Amino acid sequence: MFAITMTMRNPKFLPVFGLVLLLFTTAFQVQVNSFQAVYQGSDIRLEWKVAEESEVISYEISRKKETDGAYSRLTDIAQSSAGTYIWVDDNLYKDGEGIENISYRLAANTSAGPKFFYANIQHSPTAVQRSWGSIKSMFR
Repeated sequence: MFAITMTMRNPKFLPVFGLVLLLFTTAFQVQVNSFQAVYQGSDIRLEWKVAEESEVISYEISRKKETDGAYSRLTDIAQSSAGTYIWVDDNLYKDGEGIENISYRLAANTSAGPKFFYANIQHSPTAVQRSWGSIKSMFR
């Protein structure tokens, strides 16, 4: 902590300064200790551990493959103060012939805006996984 001592000749600026100082000291209250992507069978499990999430409204998970131009939103998860969150990505079957790098983005949404965290994993679907993915996509 620190203290600011100052004198102002024009007191009408004091409320504005106080508001700026308040906003400065209450910015982002989110601390993610870990965010990882690991295999769970043929799916990918995302797990993150949070030490501080008092300002978090929700979490958003997005995915980007090497060939994608941007991240695609996968799901939103409400903040539950649980400390540990798990979400399984079971929709990777239908894409890809070879090994590809996949990047997952976790956005901790706060009233001040999102704070981003990233996890990467290599994915190489088997022929069975690609076939199953094609079957699943026909019924969507």
